[in-house]
Amino acid sequence: MNKRILIGVIITECQVDFQKEILRGIISQAFKSNCDIVVLTPLHNFFLDTPHKQAEKKIFDLILSNRFDGFLYGRNTFYGEEIKTFIDNLLVRSGKPVMLMDSADHRSFETTSIDDCAAFEQITDHLIEVHGFSKIYCLTGPKKLFVSEERLKGYKNSMKKHGLYYDRNCCYYGDFWREAAKDLARKMIRGEIERPEAIVCGNDYMAISLAEEFISAGIRVPEDIALTGYDSSEDGYNFTPSITSFSRPNFQLGAEALRRLYRIITGRICNRVHNENGELRTGQSCGCPKDMRVVHRLQRQNKINARFESNMLMSDMLFDITNVDNPADFADRLDNYTYFIYKLRNLSICLTRKYIDSPSGSFTDKLGFSAGDDMRMVLSKSAVRRENASDEYFSSFDLLPIFDKERAFPVACYISPLHYNNNFFGYSAISFGKEPISFSTLYLQWINYVNIALEQLRIKAMMNRTISTANRAMLYNEVTGLLNRNGMEKAMSDRKNEWVADGTDVDFIRIQLTGLNKTYFQSGEDKCQRVFTAFAQNLNECCKADEICGVWSNNILVVITSHPERAGEIFNSLSEKIKDSQFSSGENCNVDFSLGQYSQTISPDASLGNAMHKAAINRLFNYSISENSANPQFEKLCMLRSRIMKNPENPWNISEIAESLYLSKSYLQKIYKSYFNKSIIEEMIQFRIEKAKELLTNTDMTVTEISKECGYSSYNYFVRQFKISVGLSPSEYRTRNGK
Repeated sequence: MNKRILIGVIITECQVDFQKEILRGIISQAFKSNCDIVVLTPLHNFFLDTPHKQAEKKIFDLILSNRFDGFLYGRNTFYGEEIKTFIDNLLVRSGKPVMLMDSADHRSFETTSIDDCAAFEQITDHLIEVHGFSKIYCLTGPKKLFVSEERLKGYKNSMKKHGLYYDRNCCYYGDFWREAAKDLARKMIRGEIERPEAIVCGNDYMAISLAEEFISAGIRVPEDIALTGYDSSEDGYNFTPSITSFSRPNFQLGAEALRRLYRIITGRICNRVHNENGELRTGQSCGCPKDMRVVHRLQRQNKINARFESNMLMSDMLFDITNVDNPADFADRLDNYTYFIYKLRNLSICLTRKYIDSPSGSFTDKLGFSAGDDMRMVLSKSAVRRENASDEYFSSFDLLPIFDKERAFPVACYISPLHYNNNFFGYSAISFGKEPISFSTLYLQWINYVNIALEQLRIKAMMNRTISTANRAMLYNEVTGLLNRNGMEKAMSDRKNEWVADGTDVDFIRIQLTGLNKTYFQSGEDKCQRVFTAFAQNLNECCKADEICGVWSNNILVVITSHPERAGEIFNSLSEKIKDSQFSSGENCNVDFSLGQYSQTISPDASLGNAMHKAAINRLFNYSISENSANPQFEKLCMLRSRIMKNPENPWNISEIAESLYLSKSYLQKIYKSYFNKSIIEEMIQFRIEKAKELLTNTDMTVTEISKECGYSSYNYFVRQFKISVGLSPSEYRTRNGK
């Protein structure tokens, strides 16, 4: 079978008219060129950084799949530099060609744009030639953004062509949203800016916001001030007065971007689909009548959407799909409601192995996702039939099983994340067959129902397991996973007969986190709980297999042991572990604590509560952070070491570090080594090698990429230093330990 080219499309808000047209052009051209399309799209944008959004963006890890031959990237559809940078880095790591759509020049990617300048000139021409306006202002998008400057350029070209005066006081930069438009309108209303006859806006939303502010202040649109928009949104045409706009040739943008990427990948030129150029769409905001063709088209589409939305909202879908006990039943129920997705041809629901296995875990477990994780398709449905479910797993690197099957035709599907808050469940994939269309806003609600049902299924399965193992729930602390009081009482009771018969001496070791109160007042309850949990895990690691370790109260832990002289051993081992926690990537649990002990020969009436009371009185050891920071420079050096550990790839310069700490270079090196037994350079090399080992084990990055990621400008020097430290070359280490 000849491998069909697979193009990934990275875009968001596919239900918006603007993106729909771009995707229609991409898919139409892809089908003409016999290419498969996978659109990786979250269901929401990234206005705020929340746990919900952090889980949502994990879908982009699929960028690293080797199935893809190249990517089309709608970078400007994402809000916020953080998410853009996150996706940029993944695309660079993929090593595949990337074509940006409608963006300015990028240092790593090619870009395709369309002529906004000519279109904006045509809108301005309409105001001048048809309506006779001469005093016209322009409100475009953010300054220095490519599309903003192109639209402003079109306005200026029209004004020059007609010999009309304009200056910088006629040109305003906005935000392609509402606030900048409202601010401009209010300044005109207050008289701070002289009113024009008309304003051409960079998009419909800015035109709508201007109109709302003017009308609320008694300024008539278009009689007093005429307005035009851009992009021909449905919101603009449904507004009163309807917004005169321009239906941008986004179809052509998508098609041309794919043609250019196809040529980069194959070296060949593919046949072009028929172009659909943009056109002026008249509305009432400039003084023209509505275009009834547009009215009829929108009325028809709204009628269809309203019917499907009403059917779904009036149905029992949410109740029905949440009232299940396992993924198979969930798939059976969901199968009954796929008809709500307009023009659906194929649907796949794929869940991670982590989600499938989650009922055996804890309520506090977080379900993450990485490219390469195992997936199971629990529902595969076409427009006419449903495929039999399979218990087999496939790698998410393969995206979907359909790409392993021989097909006579290309496919285009939309892959979106399934998750609830910061728990990632899997992904859904929908296809509309031969039609080059995107999903509607109704699909967002449909998927939200699916996400709620999957979370309810997970909780119900864990609750059923908890009920069936009620004794465990009563015996274990749910936060730390260690035994609680009941659990320790039972464990002691189970062994008491043996201890009594042997006359065994048992030590009751009581560890109280005296510094936890300070953490509570400084950082709050959540931080306090995380520190206690990390401390408890370190204590558990210090215990032997036959020792009983548990939680007595919110700040007291207990070890019950029949081994002699364990108090001192546990104190020393625990002290070292919690000291090291401040330099690790885990929770810093370096807090003050005290250790008390009570020893007794076990008798039938031995009481754990009585032993704890006596252990509290007999305090043997105290650990205090202050003893480890008597030198005021110690804390600074600890923070320095932590920064080096987290970012070893940075070009750490000892002279610059010394200057920042107000120390001489020689004295800095001397005291650093006295505290940590290694020089700064030795530590930096160690941390770089550790990072390299992690990347070799857990990623598919090449050794050259890893050497750069770890701060080495020379590949050969990296390989030589790695072999000295580890005893193996990077490739040999990966063969033994990694992928």
